[in-house]
Amino acid sequence: MSNFLKQSLRQVGTFLVLYVAWVLFTYSFEVQELAVGFAVSFMVSVFIHKYTEFKVVDYIFNPFKVFHFVVYIIVFLVVEIQSHLSVAKAIITGNINPAIVKISPEFNSDMGRVFLANSITLTPGTVSVSIGKSLYVHCLSYENGDKIDYLFTKYGLRVAD
Repeated sequence: MSNFLKQSLRQVGTFLVLYVAWVLFTYSFEVQELAVGFAVSFMVSVFIHKYTEFKVVDYIFNPFKVFHFVVYIIVFLVVEIQSHLSVAKAIITGNINPAIVKISPEFNSDMGRVFLANSITLTPGTVSVSIGKSLYVHCLSYENGDKIDYLFTKYGLRVAD
């Protein structure tokens, strides 16, 4: 498949995703709403593909990536519940051991490292403080040897790298 055709298909895919999102968010089928949505979706898709390296479309239309993302969401929700319980226990007992931990992510891409940092920050009791080649995370309760990023890395590598 030629590079031009591949780029064109990506741009059409991006346009379709944006336009469907527009229709779902506005929930209006009036002609002027649909026309504005078409124009905005077209301009945004052209801008994205002309001025950025937009790779999300590769994930949206890849069924394996979608499956791995669904698995990741399930794992994330389990970790989220565990974190809520851990923070509640720390509040009730008063046993906290705050620390800033350095993590060396296994992700090769910037998107993967951001994905990891956001996942860690969204769970209660942890905040990503600095991101780069290494990631620094503040933990409410940290025991020596805890692998804060283990599940996020294990399942996230299949999604974002």
